[in-house]
Amino acid sequence: MLFAIAFTLACHPVDGDRILGKDLAAGNPVFESIAPDRVIAVTPAPGVERVLHSDEVARIAHGNNIVITSPAPELCFARATEPLTAARLLPALKKALSVDDAKIEVLDFIHFPIPPGTLEFTRAGLSPSGVWRGNVVYSPGRSMAIWARVNVTVEQSWVEAADLIEPGKLIRPDQLTLRTGPRFPFGPAPVDSIDFAAARKAMRSIRPGEPVFASMLTTTHDVERGDSVAVQVVFGQTRVSFTAVAESSGRAGESVLIRNPESGRFFQARIESKGKVSITR
Repeated sequence: MLFAIAFTLACHPVDGDRILGKDLAAGNPVFESIAPDRVIAVTPAPGVERVLHSDEVARIAHGNNIVITSPAPELCFARATEPLTAARLLPALKKALSVDDAKIEVLDFIHFPIPPGTLEFTRAGLSPSGVWRGNVVYSPGRSMAIWARVNVTVEQSWVEAADLIEPGKLIRPDQLTLRTGPRFPFGPAPVDSIDFAAARKAMRSIRPGEPVFASMLTTTHDVERGDSVAVQVVFGQTRVSFTAVAESSGRAGESVLIRNPESGRFFQARIESKGKVSITR
């Protein structure tokens, strides 16, 4: 019984952008007479093999006055690579982050061997999910994409809901609590002051333990729709005061629609302060 045996052609590592005479000699000593710096071919991209087939090897030998008595063997070359490590990643990540008190934990990274070169990361390459994308520059104008999955945190203080906060109602200080611990340092941050959040209204329900963001809050109005407001009408030297009902909401300096409950007429008035509006004619 005959068995087919497959032979794998071993590839010789190449450090630079060109396969040189010294690389050819490393692949087959018969080429040791070729000048070490003579360019033979272009080095392939990382992970790609460049095979010099028998006829090509024979032409190179003939062109350099090298006699090969038997059929010229094929030669395989590949760009030199090495495994990436967390120890090598960390300095590049810390440099890109540029936050002195940040803690960077490398959870995972590309396992494909990479060529020797300079690791380049930017803060913009870090996503909130923790995936950090960068490059290894292995020769001028040439780079290879790499990635790492990290956990980046800094010690921060933030406000959380201590109880359920309902939308549209004033937030009380006892409904809030101040927490301190590690958090992702970029992107929207929760408010860090109970005084800031208290006396504002929640725009939606905030569950207990949920961080409070400024985008969840709205300031209260000086006049709310349905409020009774004190109206002062100024007409030259004449001043008239009466009580009306607000038909819209607003803050000091804004206009609000009011209705005289006795006549049923509507007026535009300017909010002066809490519960007070004026009409100037």
